[in-house]
Amino acid sequence: MERLETLYEMAPVMLHSIDATGRLLTVNARWLETLGYAAPDVIGRYLGDFFTPASRTEFQAALPRFLQAGALTAMPFQMAAKDGRVLDVLLSSVGEFDPAGRFIRSLAAIEDITARRRAERVLAKSEELFRMAFEGANEGLCIVSLEGRLLLVNEALCRFFGCQADNLVGKTIQELAHQDDKGITPHHIVRALSGGQEHFRFEKRYRHASGRAVWARVSARLVRDAADAPLHFICHVLDVTETRHSTEQLSLHSKTLEALLRLGRMREDGLPELGAYAMSRAVVLTGSRSGIFAMYDADKDTIRLLAAQRQALSAFGLSPDARCFGLREVELFARAWQSQHPVLANTTRVDEGSRDDGRPGAPRGRYLIVPVADEAKSRLLVAVVDKDEPYDDADVHRLSLLGEGVLAHVKERSRERDLERARRQAEAASRAKSDFLANMSHEIRTPLSGIIGLTQMTLSQTPRPEVRENLEMILDSSRSLLGIVNDILDFSKIEAGKMEFSSVDFDLREALDRTMKPFQFSSRQKGLKLSVRIASDVPEVLNGDPDRIMQVVRNLVGNALKFTDQGEVAVEFRLLRPGDPLLVECSVRDTGIGIPEDRLPDLFQVFTQLEASRTKRFGGTGLGLAISRRLVEMMGGTIGVESRSNHGSTFSFTVSLRPAREEQRDEARVETAVLAGGFAGLRVLLAEDNQVNRLFLKHFLVEAGCEVRLAGSGGEALALLAQGPADLVLMDIQMPEMDGTEATRRIRDGEVGEAARRLPVVALTAYSMKGDRERFLSAGLDDYVSKPVDVDELFMVMRRVLDRPGVAEETNRPVRSSLPMDMAYYRDRGKTAFAREISRMFLDESPAVAANLDRAVREENWEAVGDAAHTLLGMAVPLRARGLTEDARRLQEAGLAGDATGCREACRRVRGELDRVQSAIRDLLRGNEGA
Repeated sequence: MERLETLYEMAPVMLHSIDATGRLLTVNARWLETLGYAAPDVIGRYLGDFFTPASRTEFQAALPRFLQAGALTAMPFQMAAKDGRVLDVLLSSVGEFDPAGRFIRSLAAIEDITARRRAERVLAKSEELFRMAFEGANEGLCIVSLEGRLLLVNEALCRFFGCQADNLVGKTIQELAHQDDKGITPHHIVRALSGGQEHFRFEKRYRHASGRAVWARVSARLVRDAADAPLHFICHVLDVTETRHSTEQLSLHSKTLEALLRLGRMREDGLPELGAYAMSRAVVLTGSRSGIFAMYDADKDTIRLLAAQRQALSAFGLSPDARCFGLREVELFARAWQSQHPVLANTTRVDEGSRDDGRPGAPRGRYLIVPVADEAKSRLLVAVVDKDEPYDDADVHRLSLLGEGVLAHVKERSRERDLERARRQAEAASRAKSDFLANMSHEIRTPLSGIIGLTQMTLSQTPRPEVRENLEMILDSSRSLLGIVNDILDFSKIEAGKMEFSSVDFDLREALDRTMKPFQFSSRQKGLKLSVRIASDVPEVLNGDPDRIMQVVRNLVGNALKFTDQGEVAVEFRLLRPGDPLLVECSVRDTGIGIPEDRLPDLFQVFTQLEASRTKRFGGTGLGLAISRRLVEMMGGTIGVESRSNHGSTFSFTVSLRPAREEQRDEARVETAVLAGGFAGLRVLLAEDNQVNRLFLKHFLVEAGCEVRLAGSGGEALALLAQGPADLVLMDIQMPEMDGTEATRRIRDGEVGEAARRLPVVALTAYSMKGDRERFLSAGLDDYVSKPVDVDELFMVMRRVLDRPGVAEETNRPVRSSLPMDMAYYRDRGKTAFAREISRMFLDESPAVAANLDRAVREENWEAVGDAAHTLLGMAVPLRARGLTEDARRLQEAGLAGDATGCREACRRVRGELDRVQSAIRDLLRGNEGA
């Protein structure tokens, strides 16, 4: 008995006994320990006092049943501990009865299941959260059996497939997969079950309830039970259809751009090649299987195939060898063109492939036909067939772009033909204008030559003072008229890009003195002071084109005198930048009427005059300042003006010049009288059809000591030469019956004797357009003098021709236009050493300039290209390398304008001409060393 009590007391579970009223008779230690009571506080009390109110009620109801049945098994209650804790318990009890069947007492065991209940509640809550998360997830979730069958799906997955859960649960993944992607999921399932990767991801296509393909990114994990046996897969399904579509669209956009860029570069390809490439891209970019690219001829109402694939031809009921057919033969093509809208079908079957009347019908599958036209009415039809997915607006847009790319070539080639035709017409018009200007030059200059010559001749005879003043006014007016003619011709040359520049050593002070002499009379007439100043740091001798520089000075000084009634006109030259090249500035300041500030922008514009009314006080063509601006810019400088009304104006311009490389010969400074003194006894044949010109030219030639014979035509000149010899022929170019060039050619051919073939012949011409000098020299003429003839210039040219070494041999050969440089220019002036020196310097310095030019072109730095061209231009001018000079000037202009295409083309020409010049210099220097 004592042993049983010990076991009762030490039992690891809560034990107690109650009487028939439910009062506690005994409790063991575990009971007291669990609830935190002492035995005196418990024994004799009602067991229900230790239950929560709800459990006490349940206990009260269960106690009678227990007393009758004598047993209670695992009945749940909640007990309250002394410290207020609530315990979940299971109460099991058996009753002890006497022989009469009366209840004596119970023996009960209480199991504390608080921790278990807590875990169950946590698990239930967790399961509820899982259910809520599973159902409420925005992405598709599902549980898949080991065989790949859907066991549970959420609402998002139903939306992904476009159907209800009842229609999904029980289906296999294979049933839902796209035809081309069915093998992806089984592969991963097999691999996971075989012990491979149990967590896997992939992307694949599924079939939506509507029939379209949808893309999903699937993330799946194998779930195992407590025994590590596979149970099922939990899968996360993310709809990436739009993402895949966007990626595919970006890829298509990129491929479309690449196709258009390549199509744009196919400048040399014919229409068949363009059509074939465009058609292949149309098929690929739309995801089609076949296509047609055709051009519509509106005049013949026919379609000509540029490129076509057999499957597309067959789809539209056309013969595989079809090349051209009537628009009406294919109704869909006619419908597309008439409506100028795309024609398409996106069902798998539209209608029969052919009609009962034998005409082609519509394809059986999907197709798209896009008409493409431009404002020039060039027309294309692009058709594609058999796409897996429906055609959409993006496909229409891509086909339109490809068609427009081909039409751009058609339009460009049409424009090139038009431009070529316009260019030929413009060249013909330019030639006609040049011929007209040349003829007008001759017709105007010839009488002007007579007027100026006779006036000079009369002035040389020392007339009375009043007559002399009249003659000077006639001479001044004639020169003004000559200036107008020169302005018009110069503008024409500049406009046509035919203005030529020379590069010679010249004395700035001497050139300026000659330029200012004619203005002395005008300034004296108006009572103005005309002053000239050259800064002391300006070199005495410079290298450049003195004629063009002085032409600008004449324009500015003439304008200053015209618009100044009192005060002075001051001309000043100063050095802005020393070195090579150096920069010289010329300013012309006057105290005249000035220019309103709002009219300053109108200056330097062609045919613009600030006083444009019919009652204007000041004459002029409005070309002088415009020509001056262009001349200055072509010489690497700038021109500008500062002015205020009634306060005078200051015009300034700069030119880029190079230092002289050698001292001028003393002969260049010799006065005309000295030159003329060496002509005593010289036999001159003067061939001139204008009587006035013959008169004054004979006067000055006779005064210089020449023996002069006169001829009125080329035929007369040949006859006189046949009758007697001459030392020099002055040959007018335009004469009746036979012109001067034809007469010279016959002289060189020996028609008037072998001795006359080497006779020096100098042209007297009113022609002054580009190419005239080359034409005269190639005809055998030794030199030429422009009309109106300046006597000083005439005598200088005569001296140069007569003193030329080996003149007989030189004049018998035409000028070799193929040479890149004119070294004869320096040889004729006794400057051979100077020519060799500048040639050596060019050969040493030009490679570095060429390297800078190449680098600038590679880097597309067009400003640097212009700078390099400017440097090369300055180096080419002294060499008299006209081809290189012209090409370098064009390259400089293209560089300043930022014209990439023009720069590349001009650079190619410059490099070719530069190689020619360098090669010629090497030959020249080797020849000199050998000599």
